[in-house]
Parts: sequence; C-alpha cells; structure tokens
Amino acid sequence: MMRLSMLKSLTIVSLLSIHSYAASSDLEKKLFFYEKQRITANPQVQLKDLKLTFSKKLENNWTGYLYTISLNFKGKNITTNDVLFSNGSEVTSELKKVSGFDYKRMMHPTLGNEYYNKNKLIAGNPNAKNKLVVFSDPLCPNCTSTLPELIDDVKKNSSSLALYYYSFPLEMHPTAKTLAKASILAEQKGIKDVAYKLYTGNFDKFFDPYESKDNQKTLDAFNKVFKTSFTMGEINHPTIEKILADDMKMADKAFVNGTPTLFYNGEIDPTRTGYKRKIK
Repeated sequence: MMRLSMLKSLTIVSLLSIHSYAASSDLEKKLFFYEKQRITANPQVQLKDLKLTFSKKLENNWTGYLYTISLNFKGKNITTNDVLFSNGSEVTSELKKVSGFDYKRMMHPTLGNEYYNKNKLIAGNPNAKNKLVVFSDPLCPNCTSTLPELIDDVKKNSSSLALYYYSFPLEMHPTAKTLAKASILAEQKGIKDVAYKLYTGNFDKFFDPYESKDNQKTLDAFNKVFKTSFTMGEINHPTIEKILADDMKMADKAFVNGTPTLFYNGEIDPTRTGYKRKIK
C-alpha cells in the first residue's frame, strides 16, 4: 500500500487551507464530501473509491480521520491514504504542536488481539497486563539502538510486560528481508534470543545496509553472527516467505510506514517510552 505522502507527490490537490463550517451531527459526511472535492479538483485524477477507514480522538477536541483512496492517475491505478483533522468547526490536513510534533504520527488504529500471537512473543509474559507490539527492521539504525534496551526492559519486568515482534524490513535496506527470513528460520530451529542477537549483530561491519544488494553476503554475515550455516534455499522456502509476508500484512493493517514503530496496550506510542511507567 502506498503511503500518506502520495497525495502530495502526485500534486492531485492544492495545499489545503483551514475552512470553517458549523459543527453538526453529520460532520463525517461533510468531511467525506470535502475530501472527495479535494481529490477530484485535479482533472487528471479519476476517483474510484473513497472510504473512511477509521477516526481517532486526539488532544484539545481535535479528531483525526484516515481515508483510504483508490484512484487512477495518468492511467495508473493507485491506492493510498490521506488524513484530515477536525475540531468540529475547522478542518486541516496538517496539525502540529509548536514543538513540531506531527499528529499524523498518532494516526494508527487500535490493535486487536490478533497481534498478541504467542508465536510473536519474544520477551515477557503472555499473561502480562501490559502488552507491547513492535514493528522493526534489523538494518534500521534506530531499531538497533532501541530493540536491545526494549527487550532487556521487558525481560527484567516480565510480570508486567509482554513484547511481540513483527518484521518490517524497509525498501531502503535492500537485503533486510534476507536477515528477517534468516531470523525466522533461526527461531524455527530453536535458537534462543534470536531478536536480541539480530539487533546486536552490528551487520554494518559486514556490508553497507543502504547500498549492498548482495543477499548472499548478508546471509553469510548472519551465519557468522549466529554461528549457523543457512543457505539461500532454506531461507527462501515458501513457509518462511509466508511468515514474513504475514508480518508485513499485519504492519500494513496497522498503517505502519516506518521503524521502529511501537504500540503500547494497543495504542501507538510515538515516544516509545510509555511502557517505562510500568517498570519497577
């Protein structure tokens, strides 16, 4: 699925200024009509489908509305997302704090129980009251600095925290999927603490995460770190491919578009520190 920035990159609408209208019980209908008018303002766009995917209460009486849009632009079929914010009397496509915090970072649905799959638990107690779900890329610098601490914190507080991990390799790291698939195979082989080892493996010592497209070289690096002898045939097995594909589908369902993305008790936590309140 294409990301929130697609509308801007296509320049299918002009920059949105804030418009006012009287608050009413049919606010969502008015916003839907407003969004439709924005999209179809460009004659090169043929709108095929527009739906409100979910809305989310924010601060100071503002609510975010995320729309899924299917359209044809210059003969190309595109599916993308867009966000509007409204306080009942005004609407804008950009809502930020003076500090610079962008409320679009909050526009993720509340996660359902399907995300708390025991096969995705990497630390903590599945019966813990407080549940964390992380989407991460093993070659993402922010992930390699965040995940080890996160895993350590959950292990030290396993009575109150549970951590579920989903692979979300980014396209900017050409061989990240190789590491993700190798880690899935390692888990199937019964290797312990796979996620922790994956994020402390310092793979940038072996290759450039942004430039290298050599999947064999990446797998060789994994084998060195994990002391394994996995082959490309093994990690490309359909079973492994499906597990990774399912992880990425779960990420898309949660509207994840970057890493690391952390949810705390079902809600997005942009600070990735909310769980620390439960640490003794």
